Amino acid sequence: MHYSVKLYLLVVLLTLSTSTLAKQSNSIISLGVFNEPQGERAGLEIAMSAGNDYFGGRLSGTLYKGGKNNGDESSDLYAGFSGFGYIHTGQDINPYIGLGIFIGETLNCTDEEEESNYCSEEMTAALYPELGIKLNIENIQVTPYIRRYFDTSDSRKSGNVYGINFGIAF
Repeated sequence: MHYSVKLYLLVVLLTLSTSTLAKQSNSIISLGVFNEPQGERAGLEIAMSAGNDYFGGRLSGTLYKGGKNNGDESSDLYAGFSGFGYIHTGQDINPYIGLGIFIGETLNCTDEEEESNYCSEEMTAALYPELGIKLNIENIQVTPYIRRYFDTSDSRKSGNVYGINFGIAF
């Protein structure tokens, strides 16, 4: 099993285990998808959130696939985890704003490297502000959001993404 997959599975287990530590008034497990506006890169995350009336936090495991962009003949696969803290209004229609950090590994592959099954791996980190709205309907939560990644490994150094999480409260 590839190192990135092992890292992702470990983060998923860590994220799920935080549910036993969440002693807040509200714990949510969610699955989300996100994409860049031009559709060049997309991702999937599984997350555990906990919060009280005004503050919250989220731990998530993330897979992020990058396509060939800007004429570059390489593609990227990011696997890792993120931690995110935010402030919110605590209502059924609940806007929030926060700051997160992603830490993981990127696998950069040119067309030639993909054919030879050898790609370069490197650790990466990114900071991201996030703005979104949590829509709470009974124990279901739908959360559309916008993020801006400031990435240490990307030549563009920043990128916008939009996404949506679907969660269940317990």
